[in-house]
Amino acid sequence: MWIWLVLGFLYIINALTAIITVFRSHRDISAVWAWLLVLLLLPVVGFLIYFVFGRKLRANRMQDLMTQRLLGIDDLVDQQQALAAGQPLIGTPGSGGVSELVRTLLRADDALVTTHNDVQVLALREAFFKQLFEDIAVATEHIHIEAYTIRPDAIGHQLRDLLIEKAHAGVTVRVLYDTFGSHDLPNNFWKKLTAAGGQVERFVATKLGRWNPRINFRNHRKLIIIDGQLAYLGGFNLGKEHHGLPMLRDTQLRIQGKAVAVAQARFLMDWNGTSKQQKVKNVDVLFREPVVTGNTTMQIVSGGPEQQVEAIKLGYLGLINQAKRSIWIESPYFVPDDSLLDALTIAANAGVDVRVMIPKKANQILMAKASLFYLNQVVANGGQAFLYEEGFLHAKTIVVDGKYVSTGTANFDIRSFKLNFEIAAFIYDHRIGKTFQKLFLADMERAMPYTQKVIKAKTRPKQLSEELSRLLAPIL
Repeated sequence: MWIWLVLGFLYIINALTAIITVFRSHRDISAVWAWLLVLLLLPVVGFLIYFVFGRKLRANRMQDLMTQRLLGIDDLVDQQQALAAGQPLIGTPGSGGVSELVRTLLRADDALVTTHNDVQVLALREAFFKQLFEDIAVATEHIHIEAYTIRPDAIGHQLRDLLIEKAHAGVTVRVLYDTFGSHDLPNNFWKKLTAAGGQVERFVATKLGRWNPRINFRNHRKLIIIDGQLAYLGGFNLGKEHHGLPMLRDTQLRIQGKAVAVAQARFLMDWNGTSKQQKVKNVDVLFREPVVTGNTTMQIVSGGPEQQVEAIKLGYLGLINQAKRSIWIESPYFVPDDSLLDALTIAANAGVDVRVMIPKKANQILMAKASLFYLNQVVANGGQAFLYEEGFLHAKTIVVDGKYVSTGTANFDIRSFKLNFEIAAFIYDHRIGKTFQKLFLADMERAMPYTQKVIKAKTRPKQLSEELSRLLAPIL
């Protein structure tokens, strides 16, 4: 009898501790209930999980990763003043109601508006790496790489060896990578690069190495800046596969123009917020006036747990809410919060052509099941859904009305909005919009429609697994 009394007492202590632990941190209410569920149903073990995945970054660490201005870009002050004065920030032909979105992103993230950019869209892995290696080979001043996943496969080794060659030639090489996303890199992978003068940093690294208690906060950004004149931004990881799945289809932007300076500033902020010994102090020499001009207007928007507002999610909402004809979304995972799901529902019921595509095979089982639960809601509310069947679809894009596009590293899920450090380009250009529409239509030819008939044919256990998986969606 006394054993049951002791167990009951311990469970009460566990419950009280769980409540105090979760409510000490300001969180979205859905995340609060999800963590309470974990802590209450898994005594002791739940706290171990929380220690690794649930804690927030320390306030001083957050401050290291924050800035109120973009390094080296004077235009930001002018645009903030124009915003305060109510002046227009974008005047491109056909921009329509997009000016409100531009102002929102400038206010939420200091997202500088840049015009006269030249943007090339790379959608296949082989084309991306061919172009990237050609650009790195002709670098003369510096190469900055910020990556989530660098794999020690043929592509990873080719990239590293090329960087070693450039470092020996006097080019400044800096590599910042996430320890969780690049967990299979051997400890000596960068030895020859650092010996050649290259600099390598691990994002939010600790003395525990791969057993980092802060791994819930991952640097998912993917940026490459070459000589201050060329920038790559997008979803491709630096390797052939994504956690064992072939990753042929993704989206990468090759950017020339003023937006390169914004990407450079983001890299420098992340580098200086991470590095203890190799901070970049003389940043002015790393910014160059663009030598190539185009006609694309865009904003590069950052997202991360240090933000007071979820800037990338606000951008997605802005795009969805101004749609008149179509909203086409591609993402490896589709776990929207209520605001995004409601926005898509409103659009579909208003007659907007809403389409969502995810891969049929995914590397994270719970996320895949949760994604299907939310796809069910899209289909039930008048939207269309598709499951991509040719490899792992890793593209993260939204194209609205064939005019406006967002693409980058942020998945359409709660983790990308709240926990990961992400980056996305918001592009206001009909030509780029049409390019992304063509890519979506091409992907549809390699996808199966996910219809009400398919949903109703599921067994009850499969439906239940999807419903249970979405309960953990806020903390996945």
